[in-house]
Amino acid sequence: MKKLNGLHMFIFLSAVTVVTVALYYVAADWLNQRYFRFLIWNLFLGWLPFIFSSITYGLSQLKWKLAIWLAIPSGMLWLLFFPNSSYIVTDLLHLSSRSARYVTGNGVSFNYWYDLSVVLMFVWTGLLIGFFSMYQLQGVINQRLGHAASWIFVLGGTALASYGVLLGRVYRLNSWDALTNRETLLQLMHESVSRSSLAFCMFFATFLITIYLSLYYLIHARESGQRDERTN
Repeated sequence: MKKLNGLHMFIFLSAVTVVTVALYYVAADWLNQRYFRFLIWNLFLGWLPFIFSSITYGLSQLKWKLAIWLAIPSGMLWLLFFPNSSYIVTDLLHLSSRSARYVTGNGVSFNYWYDLSVVLMFVWTGLLIGFFSMYQLQGVINQRLGHAASWIFVLGGTALASYGVLLGRVYRLNSWDALTNRETLLQLMHESVSRSSLAFCMFFATFLITIYLSLYYLIHARESGQRDERTN
């Protein structure tokens, strides 16, 4: 796997985040409304996986054995908060719930396109943050356990993320409920076992893995192109 500079990733994702939040405030001032302010909090939660993946990656590069053991709980915290980065996709629901505000006598108002642009920016930024965090951890697992294990991790991570999004959107659970409200979590997990929940997880996991594979291909296609140029 190609190693990406962690500092460069942080700067890039920070810049995209600044643009995203700035777009929200510009649209909010233009339309004189703050309805989508909650997206800023959701994006903050979406940053947590990248923070934990960066810690895990940094610890995995250290030579002393204690660092490896510290990387394990950090990686588990990544898994716990990873669904937050893709949960923002479901915030598109709010556009439908506000549809009556967008329809005018002449069709769809410009307010809809402003709000759609803002929500899509938050969705895109959240997905980028989450998938770069997964790429970091896939690199760690690839280094320690091999290529096959790293892809098993990716498939398992996207599957668990889709289930986490289901618990968050449908059952209104938060990531920290796994630490503070385990009895309710287990109860709702039991209730969530259904055909419709399985279908949601399968479709959403397919959505996530397709985007991840697209980004993975773009990263490595560039590396392959540069290698071909050097050999020629």
